[in-house]
Amino acid sequence: MTRLRAEGLTLGYDERTVVTNLDVTVLDGKVTAIVGANACGKSTLLRGLARLLPARGGAVTLDGKNLADMRTSDVAKVLGLLPQTPVAPDGITVADLVSRGRYPHQGWFRRWTDRDHDAVAQALDATGTADLIDRPIRQLSGGQRQRVWVAMALAQDTDLLLLDEPTTYLDINHQVELLRLLRKLNSESGKTIVIVLHDLNLACRFSDHLIAMSNGTIVAEGTPTDVVTAELVERVFGLSCLIVADPIAGTPMIVPA
Repeated sequence: MTRLRAEGLTLGYDERTVVTNLDVTVLDGKVTAIVGANACGKSTLLRGLARLLPARGGAVTLDGKNLADMRTSDVAKVLGLLPQTPVAPDGITVADLVSRGRYPHQGWFRRWTDRDHDAVAQALDATGTADLIDRPIRQLSGGQRQRVWVAMALAQDTDLLLLDEPTTYLDINHQVELLRLLRKLNSESGKTIVIVLHDLNLACRFSDHLIAMSNGTIVAEGTPTDVVTAELVERVFGLSCLIVADPIAGTPMIVPA
């Protein structure tokens, strides 16, 4: 059974419908990238898959159960989320924020265990933020703050991880480091990862499965090699380009014409 899927999913905000009647199957144990132009519905779809946005039609299921009917604590134990614009409480430090990723695994009395300590330490180390633990979040640069939020998501230690544009504010080196980390988590521990990305070249290099969206619909999905063509890039992004093989990874690489 596929763990996370959507059938006939319709989502929107206020009076505006953004995506309509989408069927999405998240491939277990794979890295899926959702790509498309601005305002095409990428983040809306991810929010729907994570239950941050209630379905107006259709349903999202997790392990065969309607996600809308599950307890928040049960969902948080298996599904981690990094939203597009997370907000930290005033005055909170890096250590406190990353530690909050462990809340779903703790009882009413928030008893801290060795497993909690190890999960937080590993998340800080993996994201290169261990030296920031005593710093207030408000004092960090945009890139540092983004890596701390990723650390919190990793500390949650879930089998399913959904990330909405996690490379925002990161320089190219940290973008690649983060995507390599996610790829490593996938290959070594089998985590299922869904990630919204703007950079199509990075999406091609680091994902197994690509979902391309335009105007609230899915226009193509499959492996990057099967999906990414000059015609698709023109249709989705309005960009005339050439598709060549990445000289290192062999994946499709977009070269603007």
